[in-house]
Amino acid sequence: MIRKFAVILIAILAVGNGALQPMEFPHTAVLKEDVYVLYWKTEGDNIIFETQVRTTGYVGLGISPNGGMANADIAIGWVKDGRAYITDYHAKKNGPPSLDKSQDVEILGGSENTTHTILRFRRKLRGCEEKDNSITNGTARVIWAYNHVDPASHTSIPRYHGTNRGTKSIHLVSPEESVPVVDISTVTTLEFLNDKIPVPSKHTTYMCNGFKIPEFNTKLHMIKVEPVIQAGHKPLVHHIVVYGCYHELNTTLYHGARWECPSRNRPPQMGQCRSPIITWAIGGEAFHFPDHVGFPFGGNEDPKFVVMETHYDNPGLRNDYVDSSGLKITLTSKLRQNDAGIIETGKMVTRRHLIPPYSSAFHSWGHCPSQCLSEAMANQTAGIKVYATLLHMHLLGSAIHMRHIRNGTELPWISYDDNYDFNFQEVHKLGKEITVLPTDDIVTDCTYDSSSKTYITTGGLSTKEEMCLGYVYYYPKINLGACETVGIPANYIQVGGFKNITLKGNNPFNPVVGDQGYENMEWQSILADRIDWTNETIRERFQTIERDTANFVRCDLLGKFSISRTPVPALTFDLAYSPPQVNCSTVTGNATTVVDADVPPTVVDVTLPIATTVVDTDVPPTVVDVTLPIATTVVDTDVPLTGGTVRISLCWGIVFLFTAAHVLIA
Repeated sequence: MIRKFAVILIAILAVGNGALQPMEFPHTAVLKEDVYVLYWKTEGDNIIFETQVRTTGYVGLGISPNGGMANADIAIGWVKDGRAYITDYHAKKNGPPSLDKSQDVEILGGSENTTHTILRFRRKLRGCEEKDNSITNGTARVIWAYNHVDPASHTSIPRYHGTNRGTKSIHLVSPEESVPVVDISTVTTLEFLNDKIPVPSKHTTYMCNGFKIPEFNTKLHMIKVEPVIQAGHKPLVHHIVVYGCYHELNTTLYHGARWECPSRNRPPQMGQCRSPIITWAIGGEAFHFPDHVGFPFGGNEDPKFVVMETHYDNPGLRNDYVDSSGLKITLTSKLRQNDAGIIETGKMVTRRHLIPPYSSAFHSWGHCPSQCLSEAMANQTAGIKVYATLLHMHLLGSAIHMRHIRNGTELPWISYDDNYDFNFQEVHKLGKEITVLPTDDIVTDCTYDSSSKTYITTGGLSTKEEMCLGYVYYYPKINLGACETVGIPANYIQVGGFKNITLKGNNPFNPVVGDQGYENMEWQSILADRIDWTNETIRERFQTIERDTANFVRCDLLGKFSISRTPVPALTFDLAYSPPQVNCSTVTGNATTVVDADVPPTVVDVTLPIATTVVDTDVPPTVVDVTLPIATTVVDTDVPLTGGTVRISLCWGIVFLFTAAHVLIA
């Protein structure tokens, strides 16, 4: 008889030979300086980790939805008497973890000396158990811990790690990156640095600085960008954007100019510097352009002047920060095949961007329409190639998807992050370049969790306000700096069911006219104070308005700020993209094999290639012996295994031994 089994094998995977064969890992992260280093690589549907930790006790590594123990998927391993062990846990809350029913972590080897423990193990990128946290292209919140003592046994809860723990946000699924070799004789560097800026004692400050680009004798390509963050100021400097100025201006006059932006003190000619050419955000490290791409400087059509905007996030309202952070760029005279560009997409940063309270998953959409892309690509009908993105929201952001629509059908997402971390915003290279055609549409879909809010959140520059932006890194360069939409206030006011309210000039800052009792109120005040946002129906109605109504479009050709006065209808498409689902019915390989015996065998012996194996007997066998290279194994008996032994041998020499006491029948 064949049944659905739910069986726990309370055991660990053990490797008898502690020797590790050399393996190249393209990715490395230091989780604790001089103590805990993580290496990893992806192989198909799997990811291989290697931990090198200064301890002779156990090592823990987990994937968490929030950076804490609660709901984390955790592997704990150690080396004892020459054997490497690993076991799969999950944590329901901040406390001791529980053993997983399905042991989905596979030990590949390990070693230990007098100071360090090294473990190498493998797991699936996408888990099949409810408690398994999948590893996707977005942010992974990695948690880590270690102890200087091994667990007493494989069934015991490891000792508390104390302060030997931490968390780090990482892009675990990233293309293998090799830094292009550069002829040092062709290289020059520039630094754009803030000059001892006294940061005001307020939560959010945007500071702008003007820089004249040196006159080069020839065209150059920017091939590297790296942050220069003053010591102790990492939490303060939230992001930096450098904008190119493509219009005529007195570069000498404004070089070194400094002003708080936006403000009335901004030099008048700086208002046209709106095309982003460099972006960096907190958590990001040095960015190397692909070896066939570089951003152009020095040519006739390239910027001769730039404005660097620095966002300071100072929630503690400190008044003692004096900052000289900025960016360093590397340029080469050995030109690459393609000129690169950046397009800012999403929702225009304005108070017209509204997020209602009490919502666990409210969506805002910023649309870069084909009308704008077609105009910008008039001389580039073959389209552009996207090779990287930077996705940006503020504190309410929980997920963001850069969606790609062609001829009424949604293609696979250009980029996405289902586990967005405000404090980790890194330029993310794509595994495969994506072509965007002039007739395509790009939608930046931002998801916000405002369930803790009791009032409307508006768009804006402050971290307490919100943004919904996606920066597209692409080539060849076209005549486009920004492609965004902005909401129409007259549409939003419909959520209250008001029949006689209109806006003077459709300007969000103008008072409304109409129903008695609302005259001379700003429309945002009406939405904030006169709408019952605890009403789920009203929130759903507002979500529909956000999704289905027309918007104004900002389509900035280089050096030209432009917002259409003709609304663009909301984008509709027939077929939405659905990512491939994980097939959890079998392990990759040959068909599932089930051995079912209703007579008392002395030995049940099963040998399979790659398969799921179930050995089911209705009487206690003396020995159940299963041999397979890669498999999921379930042993199920209808009566206790009194005195019996279950031995599972894998072809690469991993041996499991379970006595009857170690087999639990669910």
